[in-house]
Amino acid sequence: MMKILLTIVALMGWTLVTQAQCEERISGRQLEKGMFVLCTPQLEGNTVYVAEVLSVNGTDFSCRFLHSNSVYQLTDFKTADKGSAAIMQAAVRSSKGGGYKAGSVFIINVYMADPAPCDLSTAPLKNQYVVIATFKADNKRYLGKMMPVSGGYDIQFKHSQSVYTVDKKFTVTKVVKGGYIVGSQMELVHARLLEF
Repeated sequence: MMKILLTIVALMGWTLVTQAQCEERISGRQLEKGMFVLCTPQLEGNTVYVAEVLSVNGTDFSCRFLHSNSVYQLTDFKTADKGSAAIMQAAVRSSKGGGYKAGSVFIINVYMADPAPCDLSTAPLKNQYVVIATFKADNKRYLGKMMPVSGGYDIQFKHSQSVYTVDKKFTVTKVVKGGYIVGSQMELVHARLLEF
């Protein structure tokens, strides 16, 4: 009897793990190398840049803007004056190849790879999901939005506005404004918005 009960409990636990919902937010994490930030210049509310965090030192961090490859050193990373726990801000200390001068303030949202089990190929796709896509050809990573379409998904990248249609195995079947070719293979990981 005990063996049957343990088997049932184990199967229930496996089912819960494999069918886990893809949660959109996460808290209790600090900014780390490899996370992605959406940066909006405080005085330009309609412009949004995507950057990958390169290093973190306390409230200072460096990031590479994906659209231009410019590298910014940002300082005084903290909760924004107005907003929710997911809205942060930081000021430019310096940049290499960037157009924003020292003192410019960015409003920031941070995304990280989901540490919880979340199988995007079987997740219910009632909503769009934010994802981190890695192209196997060159191992470059991008932040995007995944939306269901007939036979697969559309992946739209914020930094370039390119759209890739992929099948259920994440092989590219169509490209709009992108540099990777049909047949390219992606690995997708669900991303979660950090709340500090």
